[in-house]
Amino acid sequence: MRAASVAVIHPGLGYGGSEAPVMWTLAALKGDYDLTLISTGELDLARLNAYYGTALDAQDFTYQRARLPLRLRNTVKFAALTGSFFQRFVRRMAPQFDVLINCYGPLDCGRRGIQMIADFSFVEEWRFSLNPSLRSWKRWWYGSSPLRRLYLALCARVYPFNPASWKQNVTLANSAWTAGRLQEKYGLESQVLYPPVESDFPLVPFEERDNGFVCLGRVVPEKRVDVMIEILSRVRQKGHDVHLRILGGLDDSPYGKQVKRLADQNRAWITLEGWAIGERKKHLLATHRYGIHGRENEPFGIAVGEMVSAGCIVFVPSGGGQVEIVDHPALIFNGENDAVEKIEAVLTSNAAQEELRHHLRQNAHKFSPESFQIKIRQVVKDFLAGHREP
Repeated sequence: MRAASVAVIHPGLGYGGSEAPVMWTLAALKGDYDLTLISTGELDLARLNAYYGTALDAQDFTYQRARLPLRLRNTVKFAALTGSFFQRFVRRMAPQFDVLINCYGPLDCGRRGIQMIADFSFVEEWRFSLNPSLRSWKRWWYGSSPLRRLYLALCARVYPFNPASWKQNVTLANSAWTAGRLQEKYGLESQVLYPPVESDFPLVPFEERDNGFVCLGRVVPEKRVDVMIEILSRVRQKGHDVHLRILGGLDDSPYGKQVKRLADQNRAWITLEGWAIGERKKHLLATHRYGIHGRENEPFGIAVGEMVSAGCIVFVPSGGGQVEIVDHPALIFNGENDAVEKIEAVLTSNAAQEELRHHLRQNAHKFSPESFQIKIRQVVKDFLAGHREP
């Protein structure tokens, strides 16, 4: 009996939160299914393994690089248009597979599949209402203009989709917060499947760690790295000698230049580490006591999960799936003033630190790669048992 063929789908494998389920889904299903990964661009498997903690081999799956128009093949710009051409390619490939698993968003391929909802980039009005800083920094492109409307109309022409078709799929939301938004917007029922968070970090006693903060992830406007710098600057003004290490790549955009300028102005306590992967990332996280996250309304927050898994006490803004990771009022802030007060309260209390560390250790088990793999295997098994098309 032949193994069922499974396509794991993602529009472009970089180094963000939505790629972790791709890597760990492949790891969970390898050996039992005929696996194909469909994506765009070159596949740097060694770097992806190092970043997400997997140990995949090129023989574990087939890589199918989507065919895109020439001018879109090697650019990070025009993401919506690239995504439309990518989804059109996936739709044409769909009949070859028993199971389609879209690890980034909704799936509309004329047949039932499995869709993981990683963020709301496919909902135009929510993309900006949930992340207003996007339009603050790129108003010329993301503003409500005839040019923007023309661009989106072109995307819809390349890949017209029907939200009603999403309801036939098995939907996996990356947090209860995401599941609630799906129900609110589309009446879409979903299961919560938390993404896999790497858990293999060095065990460093809390008292031996640096009395400082780490923040992890892309340095882009919606991550609000500038706000985190302002919060910790105010904490330092209250007499706390803490530092900040920023683990994420900077580009030459206006926002990237602003963060670099802020870091240069405060180089006595801010360090730009750039992209940190593998053992270097693990070391930096595991040797710091605290973490901070700036993005509001994050659907989940792999970076938050990794800092928690490494043993950091992590502070996050209210709203979004990151709240479910820390799940404690002392770590969830509403605005900069509240953040400063809550951070200071923890910095000055050994008892609070011990309580929060215990709480976060207990909570972290829900987000382990092992838990994710068990659940995604069962989802695929149930899908095949209930619906297998020729």
